Amino acid sequence: MYELVYSYIDQVLDPFLNPEKRVFVGYLAGAILLASAFYVLTQRDRWRQAIGEAFGRHVWWSRSAKADYKVLLINQALFMGVTPRLVSKLAVATLIFEGLHLWFDGRALIWQEAPAWAIGALFTLALFLLDDATKYLVHRALHRWPLLWCFHRVHHSAETLTPLTVYRTHPVEGVIFALRGILVQGATVAAFIYFFGARAELVTILGANALLFAFNVAGSNLRHSHVWLSYGRWIERILISPAQHQIHHSVASEHYDKNFGAVLAIWDWIGGSLYLADRRKPVTFGVCAAESAAPHGLRSLYLVPVFQAARMARRSVQKGLNFMPTLLPSSLRRVLVGSLLLLAVLVASAGYAYSQQELNIYSHRQPFLIQPFIDAYSERTGTKVNIVYASRGLAHRLQVEGERSPADVVLTVDIARLHVYADKDLLASVDSEILKQNIPAHLRDPEDRWFAFSKRARVIAVAKTAADALKIARYEDLADPKWRGRICSRPGSHVYNRALIASMIHAAGPEKAEEWAQGVVDNLARRPQGNDRAQIKAIYEGVCDIAIINNYYFGKLLHSDKPEQRDWAAAVTLIFPNQNDRGTHVNISGGGVAKYSKHKEEAIRFLEFLTSPEAQELYGAINFEYPVNPSVATPAELRSWGNFEEDRMPIAAIADLAPQAQIIIDRVRW
Repeated sequence: MYELVYSYIDQVLDPFLNPEKRVFVGYLAGAILLASAFYVLTQRDRWRQAIGEAFGRHVWWSRSAKADYKVLLINQALFMGVTPRLVSKLAVATLIFEGLHLWFDGRALIWQEAPAWAIGALFTLALFLLDDATKYLVHRALHRWPLLWCFHRVHHSAETLTPLTVYRTHPVEGVIFALRGILVQGATVAAFIYFFGARAELVTILGANALLFAFNVAGSNLRHSHVWLSYGRWIERILISPAQHQIHHSVASEHYDKNFGAVLAIWDWIGGSLYLADRRKPVTFGVCAAESAAPHGLRSLYLVPVFQAARMARRSVQKGLNFMPTLLPSSLRRVLVGSLLLLAVLVASAGYAYSQQELNIYSHRQPFLIQPFIDAYSERTGTKVNIVYASRGLAHRLQVEGERSPADVVLTVDIARLHVYADKDLLASVDSEILKQNIPAHLRDPEDRWFAFSKRARVIAVAKTAADALKIARYEDLADPKWRGRICSRPGSHVYNRALIASMIHAAGPEKAEEWAQGVVDNLARRPQGNDRAQIKAIYEGVCDIAIINNYYFGKLLHSDKPEQRDWAAAVTLIFPNQNDRGTHVNISGGGVAKYSKHKEEAIRFLEFLTSPEAQELYGAINFEYPVNPSVATPAELRSWGNFEEDRMPIAAIADLAPQAQIIIDRVRW
């Protein structure tokens, strides 16, 4: 009960504390300052009186304003139950993202040479324009369609305007606008991530879209006020001024159905609904008496619109039924209508029940790698799983979303990224005996915030034709000058190599680790470049004889559908180093439960599933990775490459030592 009360209080206060909402206290303060400056400059002789008229008790404590406050408090309680039942932006984005893959038969990123800031700016602008255009269209429909006007009339029944009048909406209208936002934002995010990848990051200020932030700072809250602020004839053809929106609320017949725009006036200009404010004109707010006899009572605000809409819908349905062929007797028509209503109820009930089992995953692992696990889990539990994929930027996104984040689970591909999430306090501590039993202590966070789900060994690939190189037994051997000009490697600053150097620091100290790294760099056959696949290809082409790779790249090449890649793999053999001392270095893929998960129990259950024999075997079969669960045997395919003992250093230490490792990499110019 207390948790519910606290959640409600948080819901009520959030609009005032969240810079993404129009009535954020910072924007309200800015609006008051702007209005005061406006009156001081334009009404120097009576500016104090003008401010009193705009912000006095007769406005803020009027019957109309009190109704605004009541609606705000009631709607926040209602939407605590409604919002979780709506389709999520994540689900929409995922559906469209996957649909684009099917539509275009794959994915090819465009404009790859463009800087990230340019894509971010384009994404921010596109989202702003689409959001504003659809607000105009929906707002226009709320006025022009009589059924929708039944609900939108509630907003226009306000007879005095305050910034909180924006929340004077019937719940039905609230759902309509919420769905509009979900669809527009989900579709835009999906399209940009599909075409531009991780570069599609929103340009934000205090977590809000930079363009909306500017609009709100510039006095958006004066739209619902008694401050007549006009921008002038030219600017008002581009931007909706506070005075123009006040005209929209006017009862005067010449102002009906004018100025539907939210930020931009160009939509009204194009749609023929633009009305310029010009000089001050007397404006009375509200709706005509015939439309609402008692506009501020709860019955008028909540029940009357439903009754009116129901009568209107019934007349429309009746009119439609009258067109049915006469061969359908009235009794059969009633049965048909009743059956349709029953079907609607059943579908809604099924949708509600289904929505109770839902899981939202933020993943750094590519969708095709994680999908088999999702399919197996969904088949076992019936849970609907939504995935957002990005190679980078997800931690920042979680930070910006804060408590409003839909994420339940975070999946990453190495300890470095896991450490970032833990360091930024984005993961919840998990108490699960199953996870503790299935994952050795050195492969999970000491505070139980993240867990390893698979291991990947950092091995040495050697050309089968290089008999002397086949005798390499330790990582340390790679620094021997006799291998000069015979080693290939990706850049040292890549997380895989940085983790290896961190393990060397842990084993021998920073001085020895730097000495080793310098020896490897001195022995390179070419400038560090490419990924681990490229190193195997270089061995095949005779560029070098030795390379440091992750084991699963060998498996992917060995089973590639491209014959030339299978040839690359056939040209090398794998060595698992340091078998007579500390063991072969391993990194991990892993994950954790998002700090503000709305489905924490389901999220923990999913993590537990990833450590089960079924999922652990999938890691080997699909990704050529080693199981973390000691009770699960290494797949035969991986055993055929060689058995090995792993370095059992605490995997968390790799993240702790990564900064020292990077310093070494920079010094030796790896």
